Amino acid sequence: MNTGSAPLAMAEHAGLNFGDLMAWLDFLKNGNELSELLIEGNNPYGAQLLKQADVDQMRNHIQPDERVLGYVLGRVVLSGRGLWLLTDRQLLVSENDTGTLVHHFALKDITQAECVKGKYGYTLRVTAAGQQRSVYGASSHLAAVFYRALGQKVSCSPVYKPTALDADDVAEVVHHFSDAALRLQPVALVNADARALIAQLAQDAANQGWLQASEASQVRQAEAAH
Repeated sequence: MNTGSAPLAMAEHAGLNFGDLMAWLDFLKNGNELSELLIEGNNPYGAQLLKQADVDQMRNHIQPDERVLGYVLGRVVLSGRGLWLLTDRQLLVSENDTGTLVHHFALKDITQAECVKGKYGYTLRVTAAGQQRSVYGASSHLAAVFYRALGQKVSCSPVYKPTALDADDVAEVVHHFSDAALRLQPVALVNADARALIAQLAQDAANQGWLQASEASQVRQAEAAH
């Protein structure tokens, strides 16, 4: 008897999507850390500034002339804390806050990306080089700007019925992402350029909403033309 799909079938019966199922599986392993996420319906750590350990872990994987665009913090099922860091060239993924392994995905190798709203925040998934990576419990406003930046580079599915961003959300995203850019690349010229780009991305997300179907289609058409 094939039992591989049993957890998914149970989740569907209970009205949970894939991201919600991941949250419950993660809870079985990291229950004490996830109580607030599952009970309150939000990740209290999803909108934090990067820790110094995050900066130390990621800094050596970024070239001096790369631009840091943003990041999301969440959970990785059965692993722990997840950090996705986006630059203008690559996506860096850390899937365990006690380890040092960083996965590199060149943006040109990402064939699909999606972002869906669940009961415990936003779940992001990417497919690259035959692998699928996902992180759940991401902050809505950090995820909104992160996903818009990603959508300008790779093929992304549109987000339906997303959370709207207000002025406070935009200000927080700009502060968090600019803080990450400054600490990861403490070069004045690069950082000033990155901050301006981050501010524009955040304002676009507030004014135009999350990545829309028409924008996602334009990215795919542009890719097909090359």
